[in-house]
Amino acid sequence: MKDMKYFLVVGGTGVMGTAAIQGVREVYGSDATIVANWYGKEDTGVPVEGADHTVFGDINDPQCLEKLKSFNDGKYEYMFYATALGDVGFPINDSTSAQIERSNNLSFDPVKILEAALEIGTITTYSTFYLLKHQVCTYGAMGHSKEALEKWTLESGKSNRACIRAGLFESPSSRGIKLLLRKSAKNLDSIRSPLLRSYFENVKTSQGIEDFTQGIIQEERDSFGDSPTRAENLYQAHLELFRAENPVFINVSGSKIWLSKEAQTLENLPA
Repeated sequence: MKDMKYFLVVGGTGVMGTAAIQGVREVYGSDATIVANWYGKEDTGVPVEGADHTVFGDINDPQCLEKLKSFNDGKYEYMFYATALGDVGFPINDSTSAQIERSNNLSFDPVKILEAALEIGTITTYSTFYLLKHQVCTYGAMGHSKEALEKWTLESGKSNRACIRAGLFESPSSRGIKLLLRKSAKNLDSIRSPLLRSYFENVKTSQGIEDFTQGIIQEERDSFGDSPTRAENLYQAHLELFRAENPVFINVSGSKIWLSKEAQTLENLPA
């Protein structure tokens, strides 16, 4: 009889969490026990699809951590940290220290706490191509949290570390940026980025947002060869994570998937 392997997915109801669960099931099948955590305004009691156990709770709540430690004595083959929250909709360089701290509170800091508290073989986090010029002008404080994650991925620690870096895909985060851009577009003088402002001059806001989205897609196609990224592509990126030997960064943009070993640093922000 094979040993049962335990997998932890933090943010199991999101797009990335769903892809992680599907990837684990494809590779490990019934030998995997998946514990999925999620948090929202209220506990609906609905289990996370594909998971064996659903844990509702704020990942920063000690009680939530104790629940996660109760499975398999806190030993997990992989942890997928697929949750993030931070101020976006403005240039990365305009982030205040308070905004960065607030973003790190959910987007980065818990990863270190979970690594210390649990026994995890490999921790997988998530990033994006935040050095692309369209991301630079809208990714805000989240850009700093993603940089922190990428640099952390390269450090040696208690667990092995890997990071899936994805291009544009439809998610609550991308929809949130669009909502913030809709508000900013009402006062063009408030938009400091010339690139971002150019999309909203002399056009309806809805058209500006659509043009900006197409601008991201075109920049990713020019840079990487394909865009946008679909759920199937994110699933395939997780399969590559399991296939590759000691992967560091698994990059996915559209159907293109490739490996790399260098972090994106904000000191190299394009002008």
